[in-house]
Amino acid sequence: MSATLLLPGDRPVITIDLAAIRQNWRTVADTYTGAHMGAVIKNDAYGLGSARIAPLLDQLGCRNFWVDTFDAALTVRHVVRDGTIFVLHGMAGVDAAQCRALDIVPVLVSMGDLAMARSDAQRLGPLRVAIHLDSGLSRVGLNHAEVDNVANDLSLLSGLEIAAWVTHLGRFSDPQASENLLQRTRFLEWTARLPRAPLSIATSSCVFAEPSWHLDHARVGSALYGVDTTPSNPQGVVPAATLSAPVLRVATLPPGTEIGYSGAYRTQRTSVIATLAVGYGDGLPFSLANQGQVAIGGRLAPIVGGISMGLIAVDVTSFAEGQVLPGMHATIFGTELRLEQVAASAGIAPNALLVASAIHASRRYVDADKPLHVGAQTS
Repeated sequence: MSATLLLPGDRPVITIDLAAIRQNWRTVADTYTGAHMGAVIKNDAYGLGSARIAPLLDQLGCRNFWVDTFDAALTVRHVVRDGTIFVLHGMAGVDAAQCRALDIVPVLVSMGDLAMARSDAQRLGPLRVAIHLDSGLSRVGLNHAEVDNVANDLSLLSGLEIAAWVTHLGRFSDPQASENLLQRTRFLEWTARLPRAPLSIATSSCVFAEPSWHLDHARVGSALYGVDTTPSNPQGVVPAATLSAPVLRVATLPPGTEIGYSGAYRTQRTSVIATLAVGYGDGLPFSLANQGQVAIGGRLAPIVGGISMGLIAVDVTSFAEGQVLPGMHATIFGTELRLEQVAASAGIAPNALLVASAIHASRRYVDADKPLHVGAQTS
Protein backbone atom coordinates (compact mmCIF):
# COMPACT_ATOMS: atom_id res chain seq x y z
CA MET A 1 0.00 0.00 0.00
CA SER A 2 1.41 3.37 -0.97
CA ALA A 3 2.00 5.95 1.72
CA THR A 4 0.22 8.51 -0.47
CA LEU A 5 -3.03 6.56 -0.33
CA LEU A 6 -5.73 8.35 1.65
CA LEU A 7 -8.44 6.27 3.30
CA PRO A 8 -11.49 7.44 5.25
CA GLY A 9 -11.39 7.58 9.01
CA ASP A 10 -8.65 7.67 11.61
CA ARG A 11 -8.49 3.96 12.46
CA PRO A 12 -6.46 1.04 11.16
CA VAL A 13 -7.84 -0.42 7.93
CA ILE A 14 -7.65 -4.05 6.81
CA THR A 15 -7.73 -4.18 3.01
CA ILE A 16 -8.94 -7.59 1.82
CA ASP A 17 -8.00 -8.64 -1.70
CA LEU A 18 -10.75 -10.95 -2.93
CA ALA A 19 -8.81 -11.73 -6.12
CA ALA A 20 -5.92 -13.00 -3.98
CA ILE A 21 -8.27 -15.29 -2.07
CA ARG A 22 -9.53 -16.68 -5.39
CA GLN A 23 -5.96 -17.30 -6.51
CA ASN A 24 -5.07 -18.99 -3.23
CA TRP A 25 -8.12 -21.24 -3.42
CA ARG A 26 -7.05 -22.38 -6.89
CA THR A 27 -3.46 -22.90 -5.73
CA VAL A 28 -4.65 -25.14 -2.92
CA ALA A 29 -7.17 -26.94 -5.13
CA ASP A 30 -4.48 -27.68 -7.70
CA THR A 31 -2.34 -29.24 -4.97
CA TYR A 32 -4.89 -31.21 -2.96
CA THR A 33 -5.55 -34.80 -4.09
CA GLY A 34 -8.33 -35.76 -1.67
CA ALA A 35 -12.06 -35.83 -2.22
CA HIS A 36 -13.30 -32.82 -0.26
CA MET A 37 -11.54 -29.47 0.11
CA GLY A 38 -13.24 -27.28 2.69
CA ALA A 39 -12.59 -23.77 3.99
CA VAL A 40 -11.97 -22.84 7.61
CA ILE A 41 -13.78 -19.57 8.32
CA LYS A 42 -13.72 -19.58 12.11
CA ASN A 43 -13.29 -16.29 14.01
CA ASP A 44 -15.27 -14.52 11.29
CA ALA A 45 -12.99 -15.82 8.52
CA TYR A 46 -9.82 -15.00 10.48
CA GLY A 47 -11.21 -11.50 11.01
CA LEU A 48 -11.73 -10.84 7.30
CA GLY A 49 -15.53 -11.12 7.40
CA SER A 50 -17.29 -14.42 6.76
CA ALA A 51 -20.31 -12.62 5.28
CA ARG A 52 -18.09 -11.64 2.33
CA ILE A 53 -15.62 -14.52 2.30
CA ALA A 54 -18.08 -17.43 2.51
CA PRO A 55 -20.10 -16.46 -0.61
CA LEU A 56 -16.85 -15.92 -2.52
CA LEU A 57 -15.65 -19.42 -1.64
CA ASP A 58 -19.08 -20.83 -2.44
CA GLN A 59 -18.80 -19.33 -5.93
CA LEU A 60 -15.42 -21.06 -6.29
CA GLY A 61 -16.97 -24.44 -5.56
CA CYS A 62 -16.38 -24.82 -1.83
CA ARG A 63 -18.99 -27.17 -0.36
CA ASN A 64 -17.62 -27.65 3.16
CA PHE A 65 -17.23 -24.79 5.62
CA TRP A 66 -15.60 -25.20 9.04
CA VAL A 67 -16.58 -22.69 11.72
CA ASP A 68 -15.98 -22.50 15.45
CA THR A 69 -19.43 -21.84 16.95
CA PHE A 70 -23.04 -22.63 16.18
CA ASP A 71 -23.86 -18.93 15.89
CA ALA A 72 -21.11 -18.63 13.29
CA ALA A 73 -22.68 -21.54 11.40
CA LEU A 74 -26.01 -19.71 11.29
CA THR A 75 -24.25 -16.59 9.97
CA VAL A 76 -22.64 -18.58 7.18
CA ARG A 77 -25.85 -20.39 6.31
CA HIS A 78 -27.52 -17.00 5.93
CA VAL A 79 -25.15 -16.13 3.07
CA VAL A 80 -24.43 -19.61 1.65
CA ARG A 81 -27.39 -21.69 0.56
CA ASP A 82 -25.73 -25.03 -0.20
CA GLY A 83 -22.95 -27.09 1.32
CA THR A 84 -22.19 -28.52 4.74
CA ILE A 85 -21.14 -26.41 7.70
CA PHE A 86 -19.06 -28.15 10.38
CA VAL A 87 -19.07 -26.67 13.91
CA LEU A 88 -15.73 -27.35 15.58
CA HIS A 89 -16.90 -26.59 19.13
CA GLY A 90 -19.26 -29.55 19.16
CA MET A 91 -22.66 -29.50 20.83
CA ALA A 92 -22.06 -26.32 22.86
CA GLY A 93 -24.99 -24.01 22.11
CA VAL A 94 -26.17 -26.21 19.25
CA ASP A 95 -29.83 -26.51 18.24
CA ALA A 96 -30.01 -30.04 16.82
CA ALA A 97 -33.28 -29.33 15.01
CA GLN A 98 -31.63 -26.50 13.09
CA CYS A 99 -28.65 -28.74 12.39
CA ARG A 100 -30.99 -31.19 10.64
CA ALA A 101 -32.80 -28.46 8.74
CA LEU A 102 -29.75 -26.45 7.68
CA ASP A 103 -27.12 -29.16 7.04
CA ILE A 104 -25.03 -28.08 9.99
CA VAL A 105 -22.78 -30.81 11.42
CA PRO A 106 -21.48 -30.54 14.98
CA VAL A 107 -17.98 -31.97 15.43
CA LEU A 108 -18.33 -33.84 18.73
CA VAL A 109 -15.46 -33.11 21.10
CA SER A 110 -16.10 -35.33 24.13
CA MET A 111 -17.98 -38.36 25.42
CA GLY A 112 -20.46 -35.90 26.90
CA ASP A 113 -21.09 -34.48 23.44
CA LEU A 114 -21.48 -38.01 22.12
CA ALA A 115 -24.08 -38.86 24.77
CA MET A 116 -25.98 -35.62 24.10
CA ALA A 117 -26.07 -36.24 20.35
CA ARG A 118 -27.09 -39.88 20.81
CA SER A 119 -29.91 -38.89 23.16
CA ASP A 120 -31.20 -36.37 20.64
CA ALA A 121 -31.05 -38.97 17.86
CA GLN A 122 -32.98 -41.49 19.94
CA ARG A 123 -35.76 -38.95 20.53
CA LEU A 124 -35.94 -37.17 17.19
CA GLY A 125 -34.27 -39.38 14.61
CA PRO A 126 -30.82 -39.66 13.00
CA LEU A 127 -28.39 -36.80 13.54
CA ARG A 128 -25.43 -36.15 11.26
CA VAL A 129 -22.23 -35.48 13.18
CA ALA A 130 -18.46 -35.55 12.86
CA ILE A 131 -16.33 -36.81 15.74
CA HIS A 132 -12.99 -35.40 16.81
CA LEU A 133 -10.37 -37.90 17.95
CA ASP A 134 -7.60 -36.60 20.20
CA SER A 135 -4.56 -38.20 18.57
CA GLY A 136 -2.04 -36.13 20.51
CA LEU A 137 -2.87 -32.42 20.77
CA SER A 138 -4.79 -32.91 24.04
CA ARG A 139 -7.32 -30.14 23.53
CA VAL A 140 -10.60 -31.70 22.39
CA GLY A 141 -11.75 -35.06 21.14
CA LEU A 142 -12.01 -38.67 22.29
CA ASN A 143 -8.80 -40.01 23.79
CA HIS A 144 -7.35 -43.49 23.32
CA ALA A 145 -9.41 -45.09 26.07
CA GLU A 146 -12.61 -43.46 24.83
CA VAL A 147 -11.94 -44.58 21.27
CA ASP A 148 -11.51 -48.11 22.62
CA ASN A 149 -14.87 -47.84 24.41
CA VAL A 150 -16.63 -46.73 21.25
CA ALA A 151 -14.92 -49.34 19.06
CA ASN A 152 -15.93 -52.08 21.52
CA ASP A 153 -19.51 -50.82 21.89
CA LEU A 154 -20.83 -49.35 18.66
CA SER A 155 -24.22 -48.80 20.31
CA LEU A 156 -22.61 -45.60 21.64
CA LEU A 157 -23.00 -44.30 18.08
CA SER A 158 -26.64 -45.35 17.80
CA GLY A 159 -28.67 -42.95 15.67
CA LEU A 160 -25.64 -40.96 14.55
CA GLU A 161 -24.58 -40.58 10.93
CA ILE A 162 -20.82 -40.04 10.91
CA ALA A 163 -19.93 -37.38 8.34
CA ALA A 164 -16.21 -37.45 9.20
CA TRP A 165 -13.60 -38.54 11.71
CA VAL A 166 -11.46 -35.51 12.52
CA THR A 167 -8.12 -34.92 14.23
CA HIS A 168 -5.66 -32.04 14.47
CA LEU A 169 -1.87 -32.03 14.46
CA GLY A 170 0.17 -30.62 17.31
CA ARG A 171 2.89 -29.20 15.04
CA PHE A 172 0.85 -27.48 12.37
CA SER A 173 3.82 -25.86 10.61
CA ASP A 174 5.81 -29.08 10.19
CA PRO A 175 3.73 -32.03 8.96
CA GLN A 176 6.76 -34.30 8.78
CA ALA A 177 7.65 -33.84 12.46
CA SER A 178 7.99 -37.21 14.16
CA GLU A 179 5.20 -36.32 16.59
CA ASN A 180 2.84 -35.61 13.69
CA LEU A 181 3.76 -38.88 11.99
CA LEU A 182 2.87 -40.64 15.23
CA GLN A 183 -0.46 -38.80 15.35
CA ARG A 184 -1.27 -39.85 11.79
CA THR A 185 -0.44 -43.49 12.52
CA ARG A 186 -2.58 -43.39 15.67
CA PHE A 187 -5.48 -41.73 13.81
CA LEU A 188 -5.42 -44.32 11.03
CA GLU A 189 -5.22 -47.19 13.50
CA TRP A 190 -8.12 -45.85 15.55
CA THR A 191 -10.40 -45.13 12.60
CA ALA A 192 -9.74 -48.59 11.15
CA ARG A 193 -11.64 -49.94 14.18
CA LEU A 194 -14.55 -47.51 13.82
CA PRO A 195 -17.40 -47.31 11.30
CA ARG A 196 -16.17 -46.20 7.91
CA ALA A 197 -16.40 -42.46 7.27
CA PRO A 198 -14.28 -39.79 5.55
CA LEU A 199 -11.07 -38.91 7.39
CA SER A 200 -9.88 -35.35 8.03
CA ILE A 201 -6.38 -34.54 9.24
CA ALA A 202 -5.15 -32.13 6.56
CA THR A 203 -4.99 -28.41 7.21
CA SER A 204 -3.13 -25.84 5.08
CA SER A 205 0.37 -27.12 5.78
CA CYS A 206 -0.61 -30.75 5.11
CA VAL A 207 -2.08 -29.88 1.73
CA PHE A 208 1.37 -28.72 0.63
CA ALA A 209 3.05 -31.77 2.12
CA GLU A 210 3.14 -35.22 0.54
CA PRO A 211 -0.26 -36.60 -0.58
CA SER A 212 -0.28 -39.25 2.16
CA TRP A 213 -1.47 -36.44 4.43
CA HIS A 214 -4.45 -35.50 2.26
CA LEU A 215 -6.89 -38.32 3.11
CA ASP A 216 -10.58 -37.45 2.44
CA HIS A 217 -11.32 -34.01 3.91
CA ALA A 218 -9.03 -30.96 3.93
CA ARG A 219 -9.74 -28.05 6.29
CA VAL A 220 -7.93 -25.10 4.72
CA GLY A 221 -7.77 -21.74 6.43
CA SER A 222 -4.40 -19.99 6.57
CA ALA A 223 -3.42 -20.63 2.96
CA LEU A 224 -6.66 -19.13 1.63
CA TYR A 225 -5.89 -15.86 3.39
CA GLY A 226 -2.31 -15.76 2.16
CA VAL A 227 -0.65 -16.97 5.34
CA ASP A 228 2.27 -19.34 4.71
CA THR A 229 2.54 -21.61 7.75
CA THR A 230 5.48 -23.66 6.49
CA PRO A 231 8.58 -21.46 6.05
CA SER A 232 10.71 -24.50 5.21
CA ASN A 233 8.39 -25.42 2.33
CA PRO A 234 6.94 -22.21 0.81
CA GLN A 235 3.36 -22.71 -0.28
CA GLY A 236 3.17 -20.18 -3.10
CA VAL A 237 0.16 -18.36 -1.67
CA VAL A 238 -0.17 -14.60 -2.06
CA PRO A 239 -1.03 -12.08 0.67
CA ALA A 240 -4.76 -11.42 0.83
CA ALA A 241 -4.86 -8.88 3.66
CA THR A 242 -3.04 -5.60 4.19
CA LEU A 243 -3.27 -3.80 7.51
CA SER A 244 -2.56 -0.08 7.37
CA ALA A 245 -2.76 2.76 9.84
CA PRO A 246 -3.01 6.51 9.32
CA VAL A 247 -0.24 8.95 10.14
CA LEU A 248 -1.56 11.43 12.70
CA ARG A 249 1.48 13.65 13.20
CA VAL A 250 5.00 14.12 11.84
CA ALA A 251 7.36 16.01 14.15
CA THR A 252 11.06 16.87 14.22
CA LEU A 253 12.46 16.18 17.68
CA PRO A 254 15.84 17.15 19.17
CA PRO A 255 18.40 14.66 20.50
CA GLY A 256 17.56 13.26 23.91
CA THR A 257 13.78 13.38 23.45
CA GLU A 258 11.90 10.59 25.22
CA ILE A 259 9.28 8.75 23.18
CA GLY A 260 6.68 6.53 24.79
CA TYR A 261 5.74 5.76 28.37
CA SER A 262 8.60 5.64 30.87
CA GLY A 263 10.98 6.88 28.21
CA ALA A 264 10.79 3.64 26.24
CA TYR A 265 13.02 5.25 23.59
CA ARG A 266 15.29 8.30 23.55
CA THR A 267 16.37 9.96 20.32
CA GLN A 268 20.12 9.89 19.70
CA ARG A 269 20.05 12.66 17.09
CA THR A 270 17.61 15.12 15.61
CA SER A 271 14.85 12.79 14.47
CA VAL A 272 11.68 12.96 12.45
CA ILE A 273 9.02 10.87 14.16
CA ALA A 274 5.65 9.89 12.69
CA THR A 275 2.83 8.88 15.02
CA LEU A 276 0.45 6.20 13.69
CA ALA A 277 -3.06 5.45 14.90
CA VAL A 278 -2.59 1.77 15.80
CA GLY A 279 -1.66 0.00 19.02
CA TYR A 280 -2.29 -2.93 21.30
CA GLY A 281 -6.01 -2.09 21.35
CA ASP A 282 -5.94 -2.90 17.64
CA GLY A 283 -4.17 -6.23 18.14
CA LEU A 284 -0.58 -5.03 17.69
CA PRO A 285 1.73 -7.08 19.96
CA PHE A 286 3.72 -5.36 22.73
CA SER A 287 6.76 -7.30 21.56
CA LEU A 288 7.11 -5.09 18.47
CA ALA A 289 8.22 -2.18 20.67
CA ASN A 290 11.64 -0.87 19.56
CA GLN A 291 12.14 -3.75 17.12
CA GLY A 292 9.21 -3.89 14.68
CA GLN A 293 8.93 -2.02 11.39
CA VAL A 294 6.24 -0.55 9.16
CA ALA A 295 6.35 0.14 5.43
CA ILE A 296 5.74 3.58 3.99
CA GLY A 297 5.86 4.02 0.25
CA GLY A 298 7.84 0.83 -0.18
CA ARG A 299 10.45 1.73 2.44
CA LEU A 300 10.78 0.46 6.00
CA ALA A 301 10.63 2.63 9.10
CA PRO A 302 11.46 1.26 12.57
CA ILE A 303 9.02 1.38 15.47
CA VAL A 304 10.52 3.42 18.31
CA GLY A 305 9.18 3.59 21.82
CA GLY A 306 6.45 1.37 23.21
CA ILE A 307 3.16 0.05 21.85
CA SER A 308 0.37 2.00 23.49
CA MET A 309 -3.36 1.32 23.27
CA GLY A 310 -3.93 3.19 20.04
CA LEU A 311 -0.63 4.77 18.99
CA ILE A 312 2.89 3.89 17.91
CA ALA A 313 5.83 6.05 16.80
CA VAL A 314 8.07 5.30 13.85
CA ASP A 315 11.35 6.93 12.88
CA VAL A 316 11.16 8.47 9.39
CA THR A 317 14.30 10.58 9.63
CA SER A 318 15.78 8.92 6.54
CA PHE A 319 12.78 9.86 4.39
CA ALA A 320 12.83 12.97 2.23
CA GLU A 321 11.05 16.02 3.58
CA GLY A 322 7.36 15.83 2.73
CA GLN A 323 7.48 12.14 1.88
CA VAL A 324 5.54 11.26 5.04
CA LEU A 325 2.59 13.49 5.90
CA PRO A 326 -0.44 13.30 8.18
CA GLY A 327 -3.33 11.48 6.52
CA MET A 328 -1.12 9.01 4.68
CA HIS A 329 -1.34 5.32 5.56
CA ALA A 330 1.59 3.14 6.56
CA THR A 331 1.51 -0.63 6.07
CA ILE A 332 1.71 -2.73 9.22
CA PHE A 333 1.67 -5.94 7.19
CA GLY A 334 0.65 -6.89 3.66
CA THR A 335 2.17 -6.88 0.21
CA GLU A 336 4.99 -4.51 1.17
CA LEU A 337 5.79 -6.21 4.47
CA ARG A 338 4.78 -9.86 4.80
CA LEU A 339 2.61 -10.86 7.73
CA GLU A 340 4.94 -13.77 8.46
CA GLN A 341 7.92 -11.40 8.80
CA VAL A 342 6.10 -9.10 11.21
CA ALA A 343 4.82 -12.05 13.26
CA ALA A 344 8.34 -13.48 13.48
CA SER A 345 9.60 -10.14 14.80
CA ALA A 346 6.86 -10.24 17.43
CA GLY A 347 7.55 -13.86 18.33
CA ILE A 348 4.00 -15.03 17.58
CA ALA A 349 2.24 -17.15 14.95
CA PRO A 350 1.16 -15.27 11.82
CA ASN A 351 -2.49 -16.18 12.36
CA ALA A 352 -2.37 -14.74 15.87
CA LEU A 353 -1.37 -11.37 14.44
CA LEU A 354 -3.82 -11.54 11.53
CA VAL A 355 -6.89 -12.37 13.61
CA ALA A 356 -6.11 -10.04 16.51
CA SER A 357 -5.63 -7.05 14.21
CA ALA A 358 -8.25 -7.84 11.58
CA ILE A 359 -11.15 -8.15 14.00
CA HIS A 360 -10.55 -4.59 15.22
CA ALA A 361 -9.82 -2.81 11.93
CA SER A 362 -12.23 -1.22 9.49
CA ARG A 363 -12.65 -3.54 6.52
CA ARG A 364 -12.06 -2.47 2.96
CA TYR A 365 -12.64 -4.98 0.14
CA VAL A 366 -10.94 -4.74 -3.22
CA ASP A 367 -11.35 -6.93 -6.26
CA ALA A 368 -9.59 -6.97 -9.61
CA ASP A 369 -11.44 -4.96 -12.27
CA LYS A 370 -14.15 -3.96 -9.79
CA PRO A 371 -14.73 -0.76 -7.81
CA LEU A 372 -13.30 -0.44 -4.33
CA HIS A 373 -15.72 -1.12 -1.52
CA VAL A 374 -15.36 0.04 2.06
CA GLY A 375 -17.16 -2.58 4.12
CA ALA A 376 -18.85 -1.94 7.43
CA GLN A 377 -17.03 -3.37 10.40
CA THR A 378 -18.73 -6.44 11.80
CA SER A 379 -17.66 -8.62 14.65
